[in-house]
Amino acid sequence: MRMWPVVIVLALIIIGIAFYFYKFLRRILVTFDININQKKVKIGLTIATICIGLLCIDISGIAALTILHIMMLGFICQLLNFIIKKIFKVKYENGLRLWKKIYGSGIIPVFIAIVLIIYGYFNLRNVIETDYTIYTGKNIRSEGYRVVLIADVHYGVSLNDEEFTAKCKEISEADADIVLLCGDIIDDSTTKAGMEHVFKTLGSIENKLGIYYVYGNHDRPFYSLKYPFSEQDLVKVMETNGITILKDEIYKITDDLTLVGREDKSRNRNGEGRLTIDSLLSNVNGDSFILTMDHQPNEYAENGRAGTDLLVSGHTHGGQIWPVNLIDKLFKINDAVYGHTQIDEDTEAIVTSGFAGWSYPIKTASPAEYVIIDIKPIN
Repeated sequence: MRMWPVVIVLALIIIGIAFYFYKFLRRILVTFDININQKKVKIGLTIATICIGLLCIDISGIAALTILHIMMLGFICQLLNFIIKKIFKVKYENGLRLWKKIYGSGIIPVFIAIVLIIYGYFNLRNVIETDYTIYTGKNIRSEGYRVVLIADVHYGVSLNDEEFTAKCKEISEADADIVLLCGDIIDDSTTKAGMEHVFKTLGSIENKLGIYYVYGNHDRPFYSLKYPFSEQDLVKVMETNGITILKDEIYKITDDLTLVGREDKSRNRNGEGRLTIDSLLSNVNGDSFILTMDHQPNEYAENGRAGTDLLVSGHTHGGQIWPVNLIDKLFKINDAVYGHTQIDEDTEAIVTSGFAGWSYPIKTASPAEYVIIDIKPIN
């Protein structure tokens, strides 16, 4: 019974998409002076509309994403045409033939959508390095610390085993002090062999002071009851590969660098809860630089008040698909969507867009990345 609401909503969405494209295709035919009242044209139009609707059943597929992009951009073109019509009035009715031909042909939304999908497909598979430098007034060692931040690999979505291994070898050349794995390294589509490979490969990244991991909302059986491995399997693989798991724990890296690993916020929905950042930092030496890992970029103000110096997160994928990033910012779904934020005078935050993304095979709102953070003392 629980699936019926989802099925009904999906069916209504598909019907809405099909209705829109019936009108969209009809406008194109009229623009090219094709008689839409002919029986064979009506049949062809109906078949094309049904096919478009059926292609959207797999809502995360390339075909559905292309169709949705055309639809969204088509609405924008309709708005633009409405504005032009209002501005030019009589001149629009009697002229502007070139614009009306371009608008009616549907070429603008189709062309832009195809370009965006192609860009997004290759962008998802082109993992780049993004660099930040954080300065602190705390008395840390003169050479500072170099931190590698990796999140949202969602292993199996984009890079294959060979490509992922090559990318981790590249990261090894960064000469990192510590490596932070900030959640959603795997998800419900990752096989057991994939899980073992990804953590073995991540565990091989060269570093001086350790590799540390916090859970994301996809790493453990949460969205699916058919995970091919248990949390115990996951823990064993990470520990075997030298990765330290932190769940609401404090880890003293050195005398002047303290790492805080948060339990993921999703656990609150399961009734298990997590500790507050205030309680975690209540007995931590405030003279130490406090680096907090929290998969979801939330509780910025709380971290500032509690004494976090730098908060690092993932989760958002930088919005992944435009305009989701703009919607996230508009409705403040998270405290930040991507990049660097100055929370207050003493606290900064960095959100990585992640190694990949979730489910959808494209990424248009942000790069696929790993992050290098240099923490340096103010001279």
